[in-house]
Parts: sequence; structure tokens; C-alpha cells
Amino acid sequence: MKIYSYSGKGSRETNEDYIKSEPITKNASLHIVADGMGGYQFGEVASQVATEAIFQFITENGIEKDIHTLIQHAIVFANEQIRSKRNQYHTKLGTTIAGILVKDNTAYAFWLGDVQIQHFRDNKQLFCSKSHSLINEMKNNRSVSSKDIERYKNVVTRSLSGTPLEEPIPIVEIQFLEADIISISTDGLYNSIDPSCLILKSDILLLNTELSKIEKLNQDNLSIITLTY
Repeated sequence: MKIYSYSGKGSRETNEDYIKSEPITKNASLHIVADGMGGYQFGEVASQVATEAIFQFITENGIEKDIHTLIQHAIVFANEQIRSKRNQYHTKLGTTIAGILVKDNTAYAFWLGDVQIQHFRDNKQLFCSKSHSLINEMKNNRSVSSKDIERYKNVVTRSLSGTPLEEPIPIVEIQFLEADIISISTDGLYNSIDPSCLILKSDILLLNTELSKIEKLNQDNLSIITLTY
């Protein structure tokens, strides 16, 4: 499997995104992109703490158990670590997050918030995660105006912020076949450019050049991990 990753701070002073992509066992690996929440303090702390907590839990508990249950428990553990940091810093902090746990030919996609997961085969998008956002909730109940989109586009409804998790995290199993591509990207990236324009290019130098150009013009942090089977 080929792995590519990029993370940049754009014009922000700090990069509050955090990415990690590592093997867990011989036949399994874990890949996570987290986006520290704007409006809260210590976004870079929240994204790193949550990501490292998930890696720690999955590594220590092993992937030979039920994968869905393992991921759910890892998310609960990460949320507890965020709550601990909240108490330590005496302030709100949180992160949106998305990950892919690959085991053999199956990719387990999970997410909270608006970090986006896409799956491509033969240059066609087969899956795109639906963001936990106020806009999407509004769309379920009524038509949404352009003013609504502009006003609420950055409001997420689910995250890891140390508060009780009312619902399980969504988990989707993806059959990961030869030449398939899976990407995980923050809104700072996919709001600037359609990720498919980037991830379907195989030349890493071109990818780096393109993303560097985008970052220079971008007002937000931007991060992406791509997996090619």
C-alpha cells in the first residue's frame, strides 16, 4: 500500500490539524486526520491528544477482536483524554476527526465532524462520508439558502470535546481492492479544491507542488492522507 500525507498551516499562525499514519500489525494499519476546532483554545492539543489516544488504545488492545467494538471503545477513550485536558487547562477544547483502519482487504472508515473520507475506484467516487454539520441537519428538514450555508457552513454537530458521546461513531466497511484510493482530508483542503483533482495524480512531486500552492493562498489549515492499495 502506498501512503501519501501532507499538512500545512495556511495563513494561520498555528497548524491545529494533526495527522498520523502507521502500521499496527503485519496486516493492519491505522490512518487518522484530526482538525482542532476553531473557536476553542488549544486546537492543536486536542487534535494530537485524540489521535494519539486512538492509536494507543487500538495498539494496546489488538485488532483480533471485533473491529467495530474496538473502534467505538477507542473513540470513548480518546474523548476521556480530551475531557482530562479540558480539566487541566480549565477551558473548552475539541477536535473533529476521521480515520481508516485497514486490515487485509477491508478498510474501516470512521469519523466525527467534517473531516472527509472518500473512496475511489477506476477514477470514480464510490463513497464520501457525510459531515456531522448543522447545514446537513438543516437540509434534512428543509431547503437551505445560500445565506444559511454561508452563516452555518463551519458549524459541526459532533466532535471529540470531552462531553458525553450520545451516539456511536459511524463506521463503514470498504472493500479495498488493488489500485483503489482512499483519502482523508480536512475542510481546509476540500473547501479549497476537490480532493479528487489531487489524489488521482500519482506523481508525488506534482502533489507536493499543488498543495504548496494551495497552502500559500489558504486561510485555513489543510491536511490530507491518501492510501493507494
